[in-house]
Amino acid sequence: MSDDTQLAAVRRKGIVDLINRNQSAKLGELCAHFSVSEATVRRDLAALERRGVLSRTHGGAVANPPVSLDLSNENRAESNVEEKGRIGSAAMQLISGEKAVFLDAGTTALAIARRAHEATQCRFVTSSLGVANALRKQNVESLYLIGGGYLAVNDSFVGSIAISAIRSLSFDIAFLCVSSVDVQRRKISIGSEIYSQVQREVIGVSREKYVIADHTKFRGSAFVSTATFDQIDGVITTDMIGQQAIEEMRLANLDLILA
Repeated sequence: MSDDTQLAAVRRKGIVDLINRNQSAKLGELCAHFSVSEATVRRDLAALERRGVLSRTHGGAVANPPVSLDLSNENRAESNVEEKGRIGSAAMQLISGEKAVFLDAGTTALAIARRAHEATQCRFVTSSLGVANALRKQNVESLYLIGGGYLAVNDSFVGSIAISAIRSLSFDIAFLCVSSVDVQRRKISIGSEIYSQVQREVIGVSREKYVIADHTKFRGSAFVSTATFDQIDGVITTDMIGQQAIEEMRLANLDLILA
């Protein structure tokens, strides 16, 4: 290993330690701290982002914390409401006619359910009690709620009963909620092992699969992977995810919809 390479490795470890400690850092702060140029720091951040240990922002970088557990829907309900609303509106553009639509368990799926009056001829299916209630309030005529054991953390039904029901159905399009979209490893994942089984079954019986995710889901990785990018058709999100993530998904030939 050359001296320059070794110095870069030491500096990059220092950058990761500093960002993990403070959760973020500005470009100028990193330049001053390590006594290097902006060009050098930008190269370091690009290399570290490719490794998935941080995410670049317009003026610096933020940490990529691991997503070990899902927060409850109740705790997530008030976060990024406007962004989720935009994603919900964009998702509705893919729903028309008499499609069979699966809405996953998650607060971004709620944003779609609250607009279901725009596609009342569709057949809506969900494993989430909260999503089902939102659909009912929209006067959806054809509504199916998949039952099973109740999982409080995401207000959904899981287990062998739920899986058996899903296997007996088929969906024209499914909208999937996730804990993480890992653009480096090209996979989606969630924090709940038991719900991951439900999501895998939905993917298996759906003609089109779209991930719906706000920008916070593009940092870190969750406990259980449910699909790789080649098993889904597209992602609906916003440009808040950053240019690097946008480029990675386009390279993966995903249908990327920026709301």
